[in-house]
Amino acid sequence: MGSDSDAVTRPADTMRERVGETRVKVWFLISANRWLVTGVILAVTYALLLVFHVFGPTEPRQLTATSSITSLFGSMVIAIVTSVTLVLSISQFVLAGEIGPLGEQRERMTNETEFREQVEDAANIGVSPVEPARFLQTLVETAETRARSLNDIIAEGDRPERLEEIAAFTDGLIDHSQTVSDDLTDADFGSFETLLPVLNYNYSWKIFTARTLRDKHAESLSAEADAALEDLIESLRFFGPAREHFKTLYVQWEIINISRGVLYGAMPALAIAGYMMLEFDAAQVTGSVAGISTAYLVVSALYVLTLSPFAVLLAYLLRVLTVMKRTLAIGPFILRETEQLEPVRHEDPSEVRAKER
Repeated sequence: MGSDSDAVTRPADTMRERVGETRVKVWFLISANRWLVTGVILAVTYALLLVFHVFGPTEPRQLTATSSITSLFGSMVIAIVTSVTLVLSISQFVLAGEIGPLGEQRERMTNETEFREQVEDAANIGVSPVEPARFLQTLVETAETRARSLNDIIAEGDRPERLEEIAAFTDGLIDHSQTVSDDLTDADFGSFETLLPVLNYNYSWKIFTARTLRDKHAESLSAEADAALEDLIESLRFFGPAREHFKTLYVQWEIINISRGVLYGAMPALAIAGYMMLEFDAAQVTGSVAGISTAYLVVSALYVLTLSPFAVLLAYLLRVLTVMKRTLAIGPFILRETEQLEPVRHEDPSEVRAKER
């Protein structure tokens, strides 16, 4: 079916393209393995220390002073203990949300069961999948199926050319749904393979556009087409609560990973700091490498290793905070300006107020 490409401009299929960020930035913030990002942060820190040593004013004798090394690593002991205490407090907050009386647990179970039953009725299936990725895939496929049904109804109508704008919207929704559904195939919860396709699926824009087009073409829609469009909107509305539920579980999962990573790195970091304070003598480390004092290279490397708990914390928080920022709104709300909204806006607020007067 033909479509007017100027009527509805389909947004980009990925979150990165919609927000205009580079592949490297998105990779670093959310896509990359967090342990790899931790290594990158530590490597960059070590490189900066070497750059400062080469190009900044230096005093070699200060490095061999026992008091300076003791002071440096003594402050690290305090910082590590403080960070571990903070992480344990966050972990207790997560545990507090999971521990509750029988009544609360039963209510949670009832709410989740009722939601699954509603999805099963909408998708016309007996039992919805239990895997998060497959469940989200079911929601996307349900929207795709209903979009195809709406397309067929429009094509079989008396004057389909009057509804080309809606057909263009459903065609784009079908294409995007297929892409997201493929990305969710075999994705395991806990890995970012489940959440990234969900972030790419801009259901808020789809709900807003579908409702706007339904209002705009109310006189041209048959009763059957109007019902099919309402069914499509209903299926898209399921996606919001499901995404928020799995996002909450994912954030809890990541907080647990943060806690474990920081605790794993805390004891080795404390051991290194303790050794540097108690026995290390920089004066016994002689020689140089590429014009840089070997003692400085060793002390800097050991100092960077004591930063590993903070690097783990930073690596995971970068992804968690980025995900939270990209999913702040639930429902048909879009928090950033986008040119794809303009083609479907047929009335501006001033025009609505004028009509009311």
